[in-house]
Amino acid sequence: MLCTKLKALATDSNKYRAKTDRRKQRSIFRDVLHYIENGECHEETIKFGLECMYVDSWARRRTYNAFKEALGSGVRHHLQNNELLRDTFELGPPLVLDAATVKASKISRFEKHLYNSAAFKARTKARSRVRDKRADVL
Repeated sequence: MLCTKLKALATDSNKYRAKTDRRKQRSIFRDVLHYIENGECHEETIKFGLECMYVDSWARRRTYNAFKEALGSGVRHHLQNNELLRDTFELGPPLVLDAATVKASKISRFEKHLYNSAAFKARTKARSRVRDKRADVL
């Protein structure tokens, strides 16, 4: 009975609701249904700075989603520096990093450029091969 009701809510398509609200509702009810049927909670890893946080329970997920909705794109910055958030998620005190450590952990602009140009070249070659094969067939 409960599973059938959850399945109905997971596939709800009422037009009087906004598209994003329907999408959120279906996603949440799919997760709840998956948890009830299999007993497994969807685990998520959130990386911010040099740290990461594991969201492995419904309570943590709900708390994280509430903060994410309130803070928007700044949630990762707040996870790094905001003591209230760090206490809420039991992350301990904020890490104090010197500029050299932060700079060493980041990839330089030149290295990014090299990687992207190599990927661009590989894509171009692959596209060229596909075009040649199509030309041979025609």
